[in-house]
Amino acid sequence: MRHVVSIVAVVPFATMVPSGAEAASIRACSLLDKELVEQVSPYDKQALDLVLKVPPNEDAAGQAGSQCDYGGITLAVDAFSPGAFDQMRERDRTWMPVGGLGDRAYFRDNKARWGELYVVVGSRVLSIQMAVPTGRTAASIQPNAVALAKAVLPRLR
Repeated sequence: MRHVVSIVAVVPFATMVPSGAEAASIRACSLLDKELVEQVSPYDKQALDLVLKVPPNEDAAGQAGSQCDYGGITLAVDAFSPGAFDQMRERDRTWMPVGGLGDRAYFRDNKARWGELYVVVGSRVLSIQMAVPTGRTAASIQPNAVALAKAVLPRLR
């Protein structure tokens, strides 16, 4: 006699992928154009001119997201869910709250190489990683990351 065994895995997709109208995919590089990079970059003009010679590079990120690397900045939209970010933040207490952005926002110094800003707005997560220029600190470029988030957030709503 032959037996058939079925295994069903139930994955909580509601915590991984935005739902409803917000589920529409946003291409991260459509948000990070040259003019915006020039406005918010922490680099001096000479270094910025050099990094802008490399064209933007966009990749898929997570289940439904997109990530753009351009001009020393990595901007990702929906690479993971708000719940996944909250779990990560609870394990890593180096994230500091930032007021006035989205539903909640946090910034951290990632090994003195990157300033990272994560913003939750509705079911979306915007993440920004900015390279820390030589002689600067992550804290000194936090205003640059915040300015980028403020420019991009209206396009996520």
